[in-house]
Amino acid sequence: MDIANYRKHVVNSPYVTNHILPENSWDQVRKYVPDWQRFADIGTYLRNENSMQNHPKVNSKEAYWVNCTTLCLGYRLRNNPVIFRPIFGIDRQRKINQFQVRIKHAVRKREEKRAFIELFKIKKFPRVLIDKIIKLAY
Repeated sequence: MDIANYRKHVVNSPYVTNHILPENSWDQVRKYVPDWQRFADIGTYLRNENSMQNHPKVNSKEAYWVNCTTLCLGYRLRNNPVIFRPIFGIDRQRKINQFQVRIKHAVRKREEKRAFIELFKIKKFPRVLIDKIIKLAY
């Protein structure tokens, strides 16, 4: 598993390859919609379901609510405002789907490695016995 790509696409970590990206390099693109109000709780939504509906951009997954009257449409890069990142990207989702298949295997290998190290610290056990224990357990 390529850990740099995993951090870049899945975790959105600032630690991408060998350098650190500047934090807060993206600004939210917001839209103020005073005529629409997000419902404070589900009870209010159920009581007013016929009279009020959710914003069309939220229904189409082009935006999400930041607070009761503001929508977030996406993100704009600070040092190059021409670059806009929507809240949902099909390419990013495909990359995440590729990594999710491998996450379970990577976690299992990490646990196996940690168990091996802990057993190897016990000087009385020979390495052949530790290998057999790890194979039985994992």
